[in-house]
Amino acid sequence: MKCIHSCFLFPLFLLFVIFASNDSVYGDDDIRWEEAAQDVDNLPFSKFYLDSIKISHNITPLYSPLRVKNRILKHSKETFVYEISWGPFKAGYVILSTDYIPENNTIRLGAKALSNNFVSAFYRMRDYIISTICADGLYPLVFEQHLREGRKFESDQWILYDHPAGKLHINGRKKFKIVDAPQFTNDYLSALYQVRNMMMKVGDKFSIDIYIHSKVHPLSFRCLEKKEISVDAGTFNCILVEPKLVGEGKAFNKKDKLEVWLSDDERRMPVLIKSKIKFGSIRGKLIHYNFS
Repeated sequence: MKCIHSCFLFPLFLLFVIFASNDSVYGDDDIRWEEAAQDVDNLPFSKFYLDSIKISHNITPLYSPLRVKNRILKHSKETFVYEISWGPFKAGYVILSTDYIPENNTIRLGAKALSNNFVSAFYRMRDYIISTICADGLYPLVFEQHLREGRKFESDQWILYDHPAGKLHINGRKKFKIVDAPQFTNDYLSALYQVRNMMMKVGDKFSIDIYIHSKVHPLSFRCLEKKEISVDAGTFNCILVEPKLVGEGKAFNKKDKLEVWLSDDERRMPVLIKSKIKFGSIRGKLIHYNFS
């Protein structure tokens, strides 16, 4: 299940309509994703705690955006729910959320990974990952990772981004460290949101710096084709975006392949994600979405 966490939440970036009826979304013997999602609602760090560690680590305060990006997406509350399959087996759900916070002009991006009853019998997963980004510049300010996996494993980590200083302050599982990073380095949730906000056409190529696997890597993208994609949530005209990250024996290498189908409209919804990795194949299909 570790590979589902690293290889699918990132793709949903990377690793990520019609409301389906209860019978089509889950069976009687499976979890209900709405209820399972509540299991991790108490995990995020409080604003008071995050503000205090920013002060204690001398993070450069930002009184105005460092940049302003052109936007496609509107400031709205979004929820996307994906059914995750690993080969022929259903593994659980990933819930992506977007919430605009007008008080400090930020956007809170969330990803909840929830194993279903079958997988939970072997390895239960209730993970919550959050990226808070500048609403104008679309660069991350704080990244949180709250993992609840297996019978006893618990981990709460954070990254503070000091973009003016070109530093990442990282509180990992084993130790604290400060890493040099190019300005506007992303995590995988902020990278996904930035890609969704881009105008793109078939043949386009672009790159984004991303911190993953303890290092900053350039993540390249190619826009390959347009196609009509049908999933449980409906049928959408989509554009295929293929990201490529060369890791060092980690989740992604030269043999791995990732396909992200985004709706070719003003919503830029991740509709279908397919990944071929050394451990098999992972598929995430959109089963439910909501805007408010």
